[in-house]
Amino acid sequence: MRLDELDTPTLFVDLDALEGNLDRFQSYFTSHGIGLRPHIKTHKTLAIAHMQMARGAIGLTCQKLGEAEVMAAGGLFQDILIPYNVMGSQKLDRLTALASWAKLTLGVDSAYTLRGLSEACSRDGVTVGVLIDVDFSGARTGVTSASEAVELGVLAHRLPGLELRGIMGFPTPPEIRPQLQAVLAAFDAAGLPHPTVSGGSTKSALSAHFLPELTEYRAGEYPVGGAGHLYEGRHTVEQCALRVISTVVSRPTPDRMYLDAGSKTLSASLATFRGGPCAGHIVEYPEARIHGFSEEHGHVDISACDRKPEIGERVQVLPVHPCPCVNEHDELVAVRKGRVQAVWPIHARGKIR
Repeated sequence: MRLDELDTPTLFVDLDALEGNLDRFQSYFTSHGIGLRPHIKTHKTLAIAHMQMARGAIGLTCQKLGEAEVMAAGGLFQDILIPYNVMGSQKLDRLTALASWAKLTLGVDSAYTLRGLSEACSRDGVTVGVLIDVDFSGARTGVTSASEAVELGVLAHRLPGLELRGIMGFPTPPEIRPQLQAVLAAFDAAGLPHPTVSGGSTKSALSAHFLPELTEYRAGEYPVGGAGHLYEGRHTVEQCALRVISTVVSRPTPDRMYLDAGSKTLSASLATFRGGPCAGHIVEYPEARIHGFSEEHGHVDISACDRKPEIGERVQVLPVHPCPCVNEHDELVAVRKGRVQAVWPIHARGKIR
């Protein structure tokens, strides 16, 4: 089957672009001696995760325990980081069951989380690694000072069932280096181990070498790009591998049209680009602007287009935020040079617990 024979809307990935991105980023991190730990929250598929590991990734990042269970069940259990405070009896029971056969490390930013993990792991006779989550940007989870990081590190180091493995942060652009150095110096002064120093975010991934303290890096969107990465210069149109093929279903006026891809296809994510709201980028009509959506329609301003799309025409849309877009779909169609090569289940879709 060819791409142009697929019904719409359909989510697909261009394999040449995908593989090029995987090779480009893995080569960068390998050349700088930093371990790449891909975040599967973007693609959520075992096929792509296996491709990442085969190219040299040191392990995987899974934002939720459910994602980790999916990846481990799919054979990728060797080294999984869950950079999230896992708590509650139901999740802790699942966590210790998984830890009995998979290597797990968890991000933690409170004594409450540490004590819960320790109690559950001690009870069930397993050990999990711990990274102290540090907020370097002032806008995410994580402790906000070196002294707090050390306090939690001391607690993690002495609690049974836990192994202190270092620190993590997100995002970690180069300008956070003084804060990072301060935390590591405080750990050294307290005699705390930090074999792992984990940074993250696709936005600053290719500047990770400006933080030589990092031992590993977490990035999610780099394999597929997206409208935001295109507009900010991190991916070209050709490198944006994740796309939705959509049909123009209405053109009520010369200056506006509607696609059969709304929030249930592209997700409800909006960003601000080119002076207004953006839900995606239309490859064939770069001057068009998907400025909004209803559940089943993408709302497009085509006033700036010299050539106007026609009703029934098919277009390719780069989602503005690939992670929630993928989460709207059951399957990802893999395409090479216009021909369908595979249909991959999105195994970790909806794994929010």
